[in-house]
Amino acid sequence: MAFEILSAEKDSVRWTALVAALPLEHRDIHFLPEYARIYRDSYSFGAHLAVYAGDAGFVIQPFVRRPLRELPFLAGASDAASFSDIANPYGCGGPLCNVADAGRARALYRAFASHFAEWCDKENIASEFASLHPFLAEHQLSLVDGMLNPRHEKNVVFIDLSGSEADLLKGLNRGQRSNISKARRADVSVARVEPSAQNLSTFNDIYTATMTRRQAAARWFVSKDYFADCCRNLGPRRTSLFFATVADQVECAYLLMHDFGTAYYHFAGSRGAFPGHRANNLTMYQTAAWAQAAGYRRYYLGGGVTRDPNDSLLRFKSGFSDRSAPFYTYFCVRDRAVYDELCARKKAHERETAGAESSSDLLPLYRR
Repeated sequence: MAFEILSAEKDSVRWTALVAALPLEHRDIHFLPEYARIYRDSYSFGAHLAVYAGDAGFVIQPFVRRPLRELPFLAGASDAASFSDIANPYGCGGPLCNVADAGRARALYRAFASHFAEWCDKENIASEFASLHPFLAEHQLSLVDGMLNPRHEKNVVFIDLSGSEADLLKGLNRGQRSNISKARRADVSVARVEPSAQNLSTFNDIYTATMTRRQAAARWFVSKDYFADCCRNLGPRRTSLFFATVADQVECAYLLMHDFGTAYYHFAGSRGAFPGHRANNLTMYQTAAWAQAAGYRRYYLGGGVTRDPNDSLLRFKSGFSDRSAPFYTYFCVRDRAVYDELCARKKAHERETAGAESSSDLLPLYRR
């Protein structure tokens, strides 16, 4: 029996083999070393896989180790480099087990959790945040039952691609069918394009402008090299870039990632220059049709920006499918003394710079 922390750099072959040894329905792009390496390259995070192997099977969990020295309240502090926390790379993570029997899988996870807690304590890890995978929620919730307290954040939307394109069209609500017809009459053109440096730069510009226009929270802005790092690490077999053009101008852009039967609406943006042309609506439909033709079983659209069931982004996505899955997260303090110290410094910084402490409920508190 053994517990290890693997590196996406040094242990990529072993990491990939462990994912390949999972039941087919548990394999997913978010758990690959290539996906973790995006965050190593874009943010200098340590990209790791925690592994516990017992006689009956194994448990794995990918995570990135995030240094906290760049947080404003630690700026200039002599001990800033000593603080870090962990989380799954953007999207989905959490533990997976290769054992089908729920009782044996939970026993393996308990052993994994004990070793993982010891490692976090030894490494002075302040806290852990994880987003469970909506398509694997039943398995993951069973694993952590009684050990962690996952919270249902919201539901996310996906399109079942197992039928025909006629079924895809039937899954649209009346408003989306009308919008797609309008886009076609306006000669909106959607095409898969090469992830060249120029096209990725265009995508980055459109995405950043979209987040700025919508006054998005800082967490929705990515590093300038993120999209290039994504395409380079995952490669052309696992990523696709789509542009929707109006009058030879790129109006809308989508970046998809895909593997193991699932395509993901990963990031997208729109210039908003031709809102009446409904380019975004047509691009969503055309990327779904592309994924279906490419043999993917489902297209993951995600949820809204907020938990509000009337969230505008959620309403937009729900117009393409009535299928949904539950999205859970969990948060846990890994080193209470370190966590409390960071929270105290954060609160003091808020009082000094803003005159009062923030009321945000973002976890961990020191990142709010």
